[in-house]
Amino acid sequence: MAMKKDVPVSERATSLYAWYRRPLGRALAEAEHAVLTERLTNLFGYHMLVVNPPWEQCVLDDSRIAHRVLQSVGPATRPGVDLSANPDQWPIMTDSVDAVLLPHTLELSTNPHQVLREADRSLIPDGHLVILGFNPFGPWGLRRLLSRRSGVLPWGTRFQSLHRVKDWLELLGFDTLHSHYLFQRPPVQSQRVLRRLRFMEPAAGTGHMLLSAGYILVARKRSIVMTPLRDAQRTRKRLFPVGIPSSTQGNVRRVN
Repeated sequence: MAMKKDVPVSERATSLYAWYRRPLGRALAEAEHAVLTERLTNLFGYHMLVVNPPWEQCVLDDSRIAHRVLQSVGPATRPGVDLSANPDQWPIMTDSVDAVLLPHTLELSTNPHQVLREADRSLIPDGHLVILGFNPFGPWGLRRLLSRRSGVLPWGTRFQSLHRVKDWLELLGFDTLHSHYLFQRPPVQSQRVLRRLRFMEPAAGTGHMLLSAGYILVARKRSIVMTPLRDAQRTRKRLFPVGIPSSTQGNVRRVN
């Protein structure tokens, strides 16, 4: 049966984690770590939050942000996990982290909008948000339609398109800095076939939407400078520099 909304998030996370330990998941994880190595080197700051990484090993050593906090769903028993929390509600202070990494967290949650709102709340102004998502189009989207009743993630959940995620972030006040599709091998579990099809992998940043398994998106939280109302009124230019004559000055003629 399909993955229902009332299925605990911890079970969803366990299913996705188990899938990433199979041949197809390991091949996709390799491609995702490669693109993260390229993109995280351009992000700076003091603190980075990684929300429920599905990989067997979360290798982010190339990040220039030294302090990385790994947040998981369920008991924090996996190696390297620092805290446990629901992906929709984070025990993180507002405006406290420089970067947030969401590796398929939107698919894991039943309320992806709330996940993005939590990221917006936690990030400092000009902080960066990095999202890895599954592509709902092409062979991977078709495989999801055929296998969604199996209840196995990622097929038993809803894939969010890159365009839709960009629209959501625009409404929250984010600017998209970079995005591209990745991993163009078909969704098969044969390790030998996946190895032979490595030639299908696109050059960096050139993946095609109708062939790719997923995408990466890097966005920056907009910094808004508010001008106090009194200062705005004080500096506002007068539309009539010489003033408007009043009727008591005798120079306004009445028209009957």
